[in-house]
Amino acid sequence: MGDVLVLTAFVYGIGSAIIPILNAEAYVAATALVLGNVDIVIMVVAVSVGTTVGKVVLFRGARAGREVARKRPARERADPGRIRVALRRLAEILIGWLEHPLRAVATVFVSSFVGIPPLLAVAVVAGASSMRTDVFAAAVFVGRTGRFALIALAAYGLV
Repeated sequence: MGDVLVLTAFVYGIGSAIIPILNAEAYVAATALVLGNVDIVIMVVAVSVGTTVGKVVLFRGARAGREVARKRPARERADPGRIRVALRRLAEILIGWLEHPLRAVATVFVSSFVGIPPLLAVAVVAGASSMRTDVFAAAVFVGRTGRFALIALAAYGLV
């Protein structure tokens, strides 16, 4: 597999991790049909690494935002609104869930592999939790690699 194809798969993976309209699963399926053989393994790994890098960017962005919010004095609003209060409460529940190391890894892995809950949301919420970046990245990489490998195998008709 040429270096350009590997780089393309990697960059597409980053893009799909950040821009929801870019579908990495469709990219893997289409590429599997075109490439075949061992090249697909390299491509699956390249897309997985790319999506992991993209999700880590979101994770670290949420972490940086959390730090900025902690340093800024709280603003008082007369009425924050029911929707904003409900979203804040949901975020606090999810962050609390991800504070437990085993639950955090399991949630990130399942989200990466199955897609439920959406990995985009999980990356942001995990970034606001105390989860370590390397643990997050490892769980995303393993989950995404498994997901993309199954998609590639399905494209070949082997699953």
